[in-house]
Amino acid sequence: MRQNVRRYNEAVAAPPFTCFFDARDPLRYHNYAIPDDPVGGDLDAALERLRAEFRRRERLPRFEYVEGFAPELAAALEQVGFELELRAPLMICDADEIGIPPAVEGLRIVPADGDWRAYLTVGLRAFGDGDEPEASDEEVERRAARNDGGSALLGVLDGEPVAVGAATPPLDGLSEVAGIGVLESARKRGIGGAMTVAAARDAAARGAELLFLAPGSEMAQSVYERVGFRAGAETSLYYADPE
Repeated sequence: MRQNVRRYNEAVAAPPFTCFFDARDPLRYHNYAIPDDPVGGDLDAALERLRAEFRRRERLPRFEYVEGFAPELAAALEQVGFELELRAPLMICDADEIGIPPAVEGLRIVPADGDWRAYLTVGLRAFGDGDEPEASDEEVERRAARNDGGSALLGVLDGEPVAVGAATPPLDGLSEVAGIGVLESARKRGIGGAMTVAAARDAAARGAELLFLAPGSEMAQSVYERVGFRAGAETSLYYADPE
């Protein structure tokens, strides 16, 4: 997780944490910190320094990390005012246990490099309010230039782009399935499950032996369970300063 986020984000040391910033995108999910060590206790001064790094860049101070790595950190964050955004089971799936995707009439899943503008625009709208502007030329050029060995897929329903899915480049046999998004108008048809399976299979074809992800809701978790993912032993925590 650390090495993959370093591929395209600025890494800034704020001991005992590392902050990762997207230089162009202020979206909260693209900017966060990860603990360097299994810290806890009195971290007031360190967290104030971390907040300053985020505010200097006009980013919301946030954390994304695996609870088992730093089990005492949550209490320290809450002590200084951070609030829990999400507690999610870290779900896993062996490459040879990826499920059969639901059949969705009219759905084609294609590599996103054939239409980066559609991929970026659908992603913005699937995770946003739904009325976000089309991806800019600069965003398209930047994404097209990034060849990191990961998976990026576009779901097209009856000729219209409606869904996206991705997986990180395999590292030590591991790959994270992420960015599974479906436009609101195309939800509850099985498209999310189909995109999850496609991204997982693509990562497996690139060398991943174990896939993992963190569901954003109970509904998303049920989708992932239906296509072969199961809750593992670890939990992902997401904390943020109140806006």
